[in-house]
Amino acid sequence: MYRAEEDNARPPLLNLLIVVTLITIVVSLYYLIDYYLVRDGSNGKVTWFAPNQSCELSHSPCRAELGRFGRVTLSLEGDISPLTPLGIHVVTEGVAPEAVEVDFIGRHMDMGLKRSMLTSTDAQGAERQQWLGEGQLGFCSSATMAWRAQVIVTTERGRLGSWFDFDSHPQTSTAEHLESSVSQLFRSDGRSASERSD
Repeated sequence: MYRAEEDNARPPLLNLLIVVTLITIVVSLYYLIDYYLVRDGSNGKVTWFAPNQSCELSHSPCRAELGRFGRVTLSLEGDISPLTPLGIHVVTEGVAPEAVEVDFIGRHMDMGLKRSMLTSTDAQGAERQQWLGEGQLGFCSSATMAWRAQVIVTTERGRLGSWFDFDSHPQTSTAEHLESSVSQLFRSDGRSASERSD
């Protein structure tokens, strides 16, 4: 009897391996559920999906897959230059958005956040929806400014997003106008100071 119990007893190393295996399975299940159900939308976090191709927004619309949840296509209408109204057009497919927004941020320089909330032109819950809005890029003194357009789609399962990189080139007229305004401002300040000293 005693010998039978001794034969059935597991070695301590085997018990340790069983516990480690169970912990690994539980952690893996947690990450799989978190990825497939996208439960982090309730706390405002965005689940980001990298764009799957290089695309230049100034030449054509750009598309990105949102994992298994659908896809977004972004196009900018108008002159992609600072301080110029810019039409924003987003098409969502395979996803039912509650809201869509586009954020413009500087890639190499902090230009602040330029956020545009878009409005839908289609029926709520449609398989393919068009979202329209207007935005504007901030001014930078450099000849070329590197921007990133972040498209964020809010759904009942959370916030999903992707991004597209592009460059803006200031119009000559805009740059000259700003330069002349600054020069005029400094000249008027200089005159005011000399008038005060007289």
